[in-house]
Amino acid sequence: MAKIRSPNYPSMSLGPALEAVRPAYEKEHRNKMARSVLAKHMGYSSLNGRALGKIGAVRAYGLIEGSGEELRISDDTVKALMAPAGSSERTEALGRLANRPQLFQELTKEFPNTLPSLDNLKYALIKRNFIPDAAEKAAKSYLATMNLVGGIQDEYNPPDDEEENSDMNEAQLAADAKRLLDTPVHLIKKPVQEVFNLPEGTVTITFPQRLSVESYQDMEDQLELLLRRVKRQIAKDDEAAN
Repeated sequence: MAKIRSPNYPSMSLGPALEAVRPAYEKEHRNKMARSVLAKHMGYSSLNGRALGKIGAVRAYGLIEGSGEELRISDDTVKALMAPAGSSERTEALGRLANRPQLFQELTKEFPNTLPSLDNLKYALIKRNFIPDAAEKAAKSYLATMNLVGGIQDEYNPPDDEEENSDMNEAQLAADAKRLLDTPVHLIKKPVQEVFNLPEGTVTITFPQRLSVESYQDMEDQLELLLRRVKRQIAKDDEAAN
């Protein structure tokens, strides 16, 4: 099954996402760069599953723009990173970036006056068909992001689980499957399913009916990594058989 990554549900809050792209800005400024180059600036030795996941997260906030091999740091990212703390230019840029994810836009409309408590926000997300663990992660990410915009010290920032770089493996595939299950039902619209038969069994690929150019590229990358993994496993099986 192809991984479904919703750009409306970033896997980290805005603060860590900005820090993730800071090295790329310091080394490239506004130059165009390939995804593999961006991944290296973000601390990955190759364009593996973890790197693609983090690129998807920073893209959800609009920190990078463009597609394919022509990515660059956005104007608002430069302002958020470089404008003086407390300046209107930085605050406005942070506000625009924070409200890029569709889910965050909806939560801001639901709680327009003050930020809700963590428990209140978790319940609001559970009513949107989030499972409890996913609701807590999304709630913490939202609160941390909005606290950053408001200049409040971040107490909700979820830890970064990506402590080491690795190629896609069984654990990564399991995490991808969990993220698919955690995706709110209302964000998945009439998925397309392609089925074809092989001598060894049936292969099924499911993906959203409508994809942005960026999401298509992400799906293509993940499928390429999966095919490479399957190819390596076939080679191991053949070697063991001989």
